[in-house]
Amino acid sequence: MPNNKQQPPGQNGFTLIEIMIAMLVFMVIMLGVAGGLIAAIKANTGNVVRDEALRLAEDELNRLRGDQFSTFGTAANLADTAGAWTATTVLSHVRGGAITFTRATQVADLVTAATALKRIDVAVGWNEPAGGAALPATGKNRQVDLSTIIVRSD
Repeated sequence: MPNNKQQPPGQNGFTLIEIMIAMLVFMVIMLGVAGGLIAAIKANTGNVVRDEALRLAEDELNRLRGDQFSTFGTAANLADTAGAWTATTVLSHVRGGAITFTRATQVADLVTAATALKRIDVAVGWNEPAGGAALPATGKNRQVDLSTIIVRSD
């Protein structure tokens, strides 16, 4: 009676040790991929928050640039506050989470012989869990700053 349980030569399969080594190599590779993915997600989230802060700063800067600054009158928002920052708190929803931003503005007169100029500075700050020192203007550990100079319209 022939023995049907014998395998033909060259088709022996894998041993348990070979399978375990292959799984270990696969696991090490996947841990590296997962770490890279987590780092990419954190960087992307940081960029989204930074973009939102920049949008808030641009909105405020454009609003202040549109205020009246002429020989006929100057808007109260454009009063000289050189050396002093005026801060407000803005709550914004970013990726399903609420982030509290601090938006600070400073207006300074830059008077020359020919024209009257004003410098407008806008800073938007937020706190990140990574920490860090509090920055001037907003008192937060992360901040974006924008500045512009406007000319009196006569």
